[in-house]
Amino acid sequence: MRGNILGIFFSILSGVLIFLIVVAYGRSDRIAPEFRFSATDIIYDSQTTDNNLKVGINAYDAKDGDLTSRIVVEKVVLNREKETAVVYYAVADYSGNVTKQSRVFPADIADIDSFGDSSETMEDPMFPNIALSEDGEGLTEEDASTGEQEAGTDSSAAEGSTGNQEP
Repeated sequence: MRGNILGIFFSILSGVLIFLIVVAYGRSDRIAPEFRFSATDIIYDSQTTDNNLKVGINAYDAKDGDLTSRIVVEKVVLNREKETAVVYYAVADYSGNVTKQSRVFPADIADIDSFGDSSETMEDPMFPNIALSEDGEGLTEEDASTGEQEAGTDSSAAEGSTGNQEP
């Protein structure tokens, strides 16, 4: 008799907990923030900083409002042939929803070659999981994550790397 009462009690308790979990999940924020870009006349060169790259970009979330201060520049990839720089941005709201987008800027390749750019990493379009250093030497994702690389190459720029790493 006592076992039946405990069984009924725990069944009811389990049902109530399941109901509370479903309600909490239904009310949680699962909508990612959005970027809003405006025109800018920035030319990427050796003096360009992350703050310069954030000019003309805002982030908003339906629940959290303005998230512009939380925007980060994930990486910058140069295309020497087209003389452009692709800048990858990310922003997360307070619930952990993340949005990522990229933007293309014209690049002053001559200035970058003269003064250097520590964030530069070229990607081979045939093998996007292999980053190339400036001299064209291959650097696999595994080498990048273990630190076995030549000086001047940024391991976080390997396409497909995971985690939140600063460039």
